[in-house]
Amino acid sequence: MAVVWWILAFVLILVAALSTQPGKAVFRLIYRKVYAYILSRIAKSYNKKMSPFKEKLFEDMKTHHTGDLTVLEIGVGAGANFKFYPAGTSVIAVDPNPEFDKYLMKNAEEFGEVKLQDFVIAAGEEMAGVPDCSVDVAVCTLVMCSVADQVKVLAEIKRVLKPGGKFYYMEHVRAAPDTWAYSIQNWVDVVWPYLSDGCTVRSELWKHLDTAGFSQVDYQKFDAPIRMALIAPHLMGTATK
Repeated sequence: MAVVWWILAFVLILVAALSTQPGKAVFRLIYRKVYAYILSRIAKSYNKKMSPFKEKLFEDMKTHHTGDLTVLEIGVGAGANFKFYPAGTSVIAVDPNPEFDKYLMKNAEEFGEVKLQDFVIAAGEEMAGVPDCSVDVAVCTLVMCSVADQVKVLAEIKRVLKPGGKFYYMEHVRAAPDTWAYSIQNWVDVVWPYLSDGCTVRSELWKHLDTAGFSQVDYQKFDAPIRMALIAPHLMGTATK
């Protein structure tokens, strides 16, 4: 019984702390640090299973872009995609969580042929710090499921891409309507965003890509070889400005 009272007291203290501005600030800091640590670990595991798919996706980047290449990666996290970029690539990293900084620097050092040009602390919908028509390539992997407004992010990507520039993406998406996963996703998504930093398992990114005004959109749907069936349905491809 004493344990129950201790747990109750802890919860009450936590609620009281979060009701103050300093308490909220401390909580946000701790949350960001923990989230950055967890995501950096998950990214390594995900890369091991998804490397063949990423290599296929980014192969086009290596064959169709010559010379110096400037890549804008939105939701860069720990920089797990650096290993797939061509040598000599300059990366403008964008992420709303500044606590990814040390993991990002570590990957930049590990893959020294890729240069980290800048780390912009911002959401994908608000990249005012990145000039119009300034990057050759934009990249998102496992990011569009968590953004507040996919349409705005795609508009920002179009804005910053040079004419003829490409957007490369790999995202988990909503399952096909005739599958059990589709039904389960509907139920789980009621609570999922609260447990995973706003992520939804019902993203229908392809619909927004088709209407975003790119000159060409190419994608394929597939089931990723990962254990969690709810996020196994994936979409990958490119969109050309």
